[in-house]
Amino acid sequence: MRTKIAAAMTALALLLFPLGAMMIVSHSFDLTMERERARALSEEAAIARAVSMEIAGKSREELYAVASGLQARYGSSALTVALLYRGAPMAGAQIGGADALEELTNTAARATLLDGPSQTLYIAHRLSDDLALLLASDVSAVYALRRELDVWAGGLSLLGVLLCGVLSALFSSWLARPFKRLAQQRQEFIDALAHEMRTPLTAILGGVRLLERASLDEERRTALLSSMVRETQRLTDMDERLLMLTRLEHDTPEFTQFSSMEMAKEALSVFEGVELSGEDALFTAERELTILLMRNLVVNGKRAGGSEPVRVVLFEHGFSVTDGGCGMTAEQVACAFEPFYKADKSRTRAQGGAGLGLTLCRKIAQLHGGTLEIESQLGRGTRVVYHFDTSR
Repeated sequence: MRTKIAAAMTALALLLFPLGAMMIVSHSFDLTMERERARALSEEAAIARAVSMEIAGKSREELYAVASGLQARYGSSALTVALLYRGAPMAGAQIGGADALEELTNTAARATLLDGPSQTLYIAHRLSDDLALLLASDVSAVYALRRELDVWAGGLSLLGVLLCGVLSALFSSWLARPFKRLAQQRQEFIDALAHEMRTPLTAILGGVRLLERASLDEERRTALLSSMVRETQRLTDMDERLLMLTRLEHDTPEFTQFSSMEMAKEALSVFEGVELSGEDALFTAERELTILLMRNLVVNGKRAGGSEPVRVVLFEHGFSVTDGGCGMTAEQVACAFEPFYKADKSRTRAQGGAGLGLTLCRKIAQLHGGTLEIESQLGRGTRVVYHFDTSR
């Protein structure tokens, strides 16, 4: 993915940089040529007034005399000035672009024409029915400037593409990092799921084969069937929790207001020996998910063992679940919410846990804008505190 992102960004830069540079150069050329045209028109207007006064009342022979001196009086190496009689240059004036001039001099007033091949700007000004003044300005300097800009634009475009290629590689690496991490996490989740499913499936398959091939007494047969039932139930619990996690990824919880004490009593009604204390409060949350959260935490507390009963304490914006069991190290607490993580694998497997309980609890807490905090000491028990968002 990283290579594809970098290649796509570089290809886009390869298209946009030259195109943008070309547009800038073209616009700059047009602006410069427009200023040159305005300057030439202003100069032509002054020359036209002077020539009009010179030719006033002159005979045809006298007109030739005026035409022969125009270049010397008003022209330069970059400007040709000529007088046209019925479209033809007078006094041997040399004007290029005959085809373009024919169309230009047929206009009724004043017109301009930019001839790209000769890099010349023509201005034709009709003075009478038969006479027209023609100015040909050399604008090769403007075209030379454009060529210089093209070279600079090409160089800057190349530099921009190279720079964009480097930045694209860095940016794509940064952009692809979350996807790479997500893919890695997904693969780890799939590997962990496959591992968790392999153990009960192997036990069930081994039990079936043993029942098929061996003659077992009733006691061993009953024990084997009980073990197979436990492993089957473990797979069922795993499937239910995975489905619940999937549903929570897409569904939005429906918040209602309810009594925390009544909710807790219903949640704990399926357990024996769990102590409930604290003050009743009005919770705003999804009631069924809150019950599921509390039950999962209590189940974890009971599986932790210990001689003391699991204690649930209600407070205004959440509750805590405390056990006196085996406890966890700081490293185990840091990994406790990861899918399929088990601090005590032998205890969890013996009691049928799948390692998804705290993962599900964290997801429920997140949907309520809440947090789960674990306080634990090895050999001295664990306390899990749930706080939910009170701004809803």
